[in-house]
Amino acid sequence: MAIKVIKQYSVFLMNEPGALKKFAELFVQEKVNIIAISQDVRYDAAVVRIAVKYNEEISHALTKAGFTSVKTDAICLETEDREGIARDIGDVLFKQGINITTIYGASTEKGTSRWIVVVSDITKALNALESSGLFN
Repeated sequence: MAIKVIKQYSVFLMNEPGALKKFAELFVQEKVNIIAISQDVRYDAAVVRIAVKYNEEISHALTKAGFTSVKTDAICLETEDREGIARDIGDVLFKQGINITTIYGASTEKGTSRWIVVVSDITKALNALESSGLFN
């Protein structure tokens, strides 16, 4: 299927009704498509991770709207859905001494899955995942 580099924005939001809605509206206004989203809530604050295509940029709009964010390169794996994908990703990267700092994903009823992976060495990780043959 596909292994590619994308951008992930980690954004801090208040944990209150409407916060995520307001945040997501910004992406619509900027015509930036969200390809994956994850949220971790801790008490009154949340960290939302948004994945977008590498060539899409929203940093300026986030800052202008008052959001604090961190932009990171990430890997997007789009592959056939099967048991053990997360284990296989971890195994391939572990064998190369690459640390996974963030991972999230989902599968579809159509038999595909998408995984977003942030790692300590993106170039080494891309090479390891591509050469493994497990995600083609």
